[in-house]
Amino acid sequence: MPFKTIDDIEREKHDENREKIKTEISEDINDVIGKVFRKPKKRKTWIDRVFSILKILGLMLVIVIIIDIVLGSVWLLKFLVKSLFFGGMR
Repeated sequence: MPFKTIDDIEREKHDENREKIKTEISEDINDVIGKVFRKPKKRKTWIDRVFSILKILGLMLVIVIIIDIVLGSVWLLKFLVKSLFFGGMR
């Protein structure tokens, strides 16, 4: 086990203190940069919330319409194929 001298202990304390100061400075710089370049948060009003709900409902409506078109097309194709090829067999 190596022995530590007073110089080694002082060097370690100095290095730890430097690392602590570097960390504090970098946190302060990040905080200042964040406050300068970030957009300020806008408070949501009831109109914004209603608009968000309408967007969600509109998206759901578009999805239902797309599903309806796809399933309707499949049904229509099946009906036409059945009537064209198997309609005269009765």
